Amino acid sequence: MRNRFAIASLLLFFAVSACATTPREQEKLLAGDGAPDDFFGYSVALSGDTALIGAFKDDDDVMGVDAGSAYVFTRSEKIWRQQAKLTAIDGAANDTFGGNVALSGDTAVIGAIRDDDKGDDSGSVYVFSRSDDIWSQQAKITGADTAEGDAFGQSNALSGDTLVIGAPHDDDKGDSSGSVYVFTRTGTVWRQQAKLTPVDGVEGDVFGIDVALSGDTILVGADLHDAKALNAGAAYVYTRSESGWRLQEKLTAADGAETDIFGVRVALSGDTALISARRDDDDLMGVDAGSAYVFVRTGITWRQQAKLTAPDGAADDRFGRSVALAGDTAVIGAMFQDDKGDNAGSAYIFTRAGDIWSHQTKLTATDGATDDVFGWSAALFGSTALIGATRNDDKGTESGSAYIFDITRD
Repeated sequence: MRNRFAIASLLLFFAVSACATTPREQEKLLAGDGAPDDFFGYSVALSGDTALIGAFKDDDDVMGVDAGSAYVFTRSEKIWRQQAKLTAIDGAANDTFGGNVALSGDTAVIGAIRDDDKGDDSGSVYVFSRSDDIWSQQAKITGADTAEGDAFGQSNALSGDTLVIGAPHDDDKGDSSGSVYVFTRTGTVWRQQAKLTPVDGVEGDVFGIDVALSGDTILVGADLHDAKALNAGAAYVYTRSESGWRLQEKLTAADGAETDIFGVRVALSGDTALISARRDDDDLMGVDAGSAYVFVRTGITWRQQAKLTAPDGAADDRFGRSVALAGDTAVIGAMFQDDKGDNAGSAYIFTRAGDIWSHQTKLTATDGATDDVFGWSAALFGSTALIGATRNDDKGTESGSAYIFDITRD
């Protein structure tokens, strides 16, 4: 039965690949002042014609080693140019500013999880705004009760005037049980609206390892939660009403198993959630091949719609290292896939028709090479995909790069 399933899957892969438009690699983005060990592309975000790319180990001349930075690129007539380099006004060595980024319109959010304002590695988040092509720091945000080791800012999600921030090592329910903070903006002032922790949260869950936001819905990953098995993982959905934020549902994979780390990366678009289990041990593909799950909401009820795997997946590909979702299109990174050399990396595009998800094509960098880890990060906006290759060596060892693809289909 498994052999017949494998053959059918491969036939579907080749049939779909043959009829789908091949995405075009539009441009390769590099930091203007890129240098060895910057890890440019560690985090990426897209909004319209603007891209935000984190380089969390950039050694700023003023702030010091691994202070970190983030770069803004803008598109004009299909050409991308660097518009700005963002650094924290009070940045310091080892802050790792740029470890996580989010973008919505003219607002950029950048996490610095090793910032020490409230104790070693307590973490902080910086908000920048753009006016007439000029970016300026609008705010620095910390949680009302953040403390040493919380890693506040390890995950961020932004939509309009609402900002969601994960602190996966917060200890409210035990060491590294995790929490999530919600902030809202009025004018230029950001205020904490809520702090979320799950009722069943326990030590080591790392609730908040990743977050996503769409309208009045938040999706939170807790990839080391033990609901199905040790470190099988879970994800939580919260919704906002006039009375505040409330848990709507807890999601787990139907076939969740030990060390799958379901919830390590999450994406959300309307009533659809995409959740990574990048260490899922697929029976056909092997240990840590990885997978991603699609859940859909009807009314207030969520159900698993699909489990996605790479049609050519193999052991240790880590399919699901990154996930991005826009409407009926998903992009899923597999950072250790080997088409262009060991751990060169790739990314896969899936689309939905009705309730059926199909693999459309596989993305690799034209100049991909061993250990680039293309697919480490991913963002999607409309028909534009942005994929990070944080260990690419164009500007020195592990300086990093990012690639823009046009994924328009005929």
